[in-house]
Amino acid sequence: MSIYRFRVLIDHSSEAFRDIEIASEQTFLEFHNAIKEAFGFKGQEMACFYVSDADWNKGIEVPLADMGFAEEGQVPLLMHEVEVGDHVRDPDQRFVYAYDFLHMWMFLVERIGTTEPEPDATYPRVVMAMGHAPDEHAKDDDLEDPMAALTEEDLDEREADPYDEDDDDAYGGEFGEGYEEEYR
Repeated sequence: MSIYRFRVLIDHSSEAFRDIEIASEQTFLEFHNAIKEAFGFKGQEMACFYVSDADWNKGIEVPLADMGFAEEGQVPLLMHEVEVGDHVRDPDQRFVYAYDFLHMWMFLVERIGTTEPEPDATYPRVVMAMGHAPDEHAKDDDLEDPMAALTEEDLDEREADPYDEDDDDAYGGEFGEGYEEEYR
């Protein structure tokens, strides 16, 4: 059994990250719970891991539950069934972890080391925490009132009359001129 050390960075302006150690034989479900706990997320939202490459492109998905999105004839590998070590191929193996599909919290997970287990240690465990993690509900305001984020300038642009002949940018460039002549 090997112990992997992963750096888990939340995709947020706080740039908070946690280093988490997990045994190769532990499941992605245990890793999911460790990440949630490390960042103070307490909800029971849907989540998934994507096996990633060096450019953070998403590959194989390891979801928390079967949502019925697998290719026809394929059964998804669920978090509670898959050991982390099953998908560690490179010394700098990467995963993308998505939590709460409504708020879409994204985490970049990169393997930064491998060690032997310590005799009295319990895994998974956080071995380093940097930065203040955002509140799990920090994105709620964005969902409650989509108009709240708009400025007065944005609202003025939305209210502009697209048929106003004096407004040169109503349809923009050649398309606007052709449209007005052909469809008025």
